[in-house]
Amino acid sequence: MMTGYTQLINMRYLKVDRGMETKFKEGAKKKTSIYNSKEGQIRYFTFLVNTGPHSGEYFRVRYEEELSGFDSNDPKGNDYWNDLVGDLHTSSDAQRWGYVKNASHVTVSPFAKPLRRVLTYNYKGTMQKEFWRFRNNVAQALQNADADIFMEVWWCGSGCNGNTVNVVFGHKNYAEQATDNSEEWVKVVEKYNEMFGDDAYEEDIQTFETSLEMYGRSSYSMSFQPEMSSPENMSSLEELNTNN
Repeated sequence: MMTGYTQLINMRYLKVDRGMETKFKEGAKKKTSIYNSKEGQIRYFTFLVNTGPHSGEYFRVRYEEELSGFDSNDPKGNDYWNDLVGDLHTSSDAQRWGYVKNASHVTVSPFAKPLRRVLTYNYKGTMQKEFWRFRNNVAQALQNADADIFMEVWWCGSGCNGNTVNVVFGHKNYAEQATDNSEEWVKVVEKYNEMFGDDAYEEDIQTFETSLEMYGRSSYSMSFQPEMSSPENMSSLEELNTNN
């Protein structure tokens, strides 16, 4: 079962007006470099969605170590954003997510894995225990297997329908994604069965599937946009590392 979350993000999708992509990118880059690149400033990270209903839109995230961090605001930075790009895009689907560290496996900087594959699950409240049992067991197997897999798990605390969880896999590129999905994941399954019993993975994943709502699964991919994001050296992203 989920035992709580540590780091949090506020996110929104940004749909840029047709023909304004270059101007928007330059404006977002300039605003971020001035107001979101120095220690003590609010941190933002930006991704370009590659597939799914929001394909072609930007996924912009504000990152905080704890909920009280969102009490801070930046009126000057917000005004500057509105002046530069406010009329070039529309925002949608604002949500808040919490990082579930005990169900994750992160041992390198997220900056090293710019390609993200996001699996979104919606689980039944009556089967919360079964859902989180599998997710936590997978994390334990990952921690004990010699597998190069980057996996973040995020729980939606506000703005979603039902019990929504994102399992986010990070990859260096598409070639690494292919390897992670095949050779590396085989190591995870083998370690899972070694730790929890013969055929435990197949049995548990079937129970996990049963825990999901009807149509409670979707996916999309996105690519990190470092030039539109806060720099790595001010990010404190080491708190996401499951070895800490």
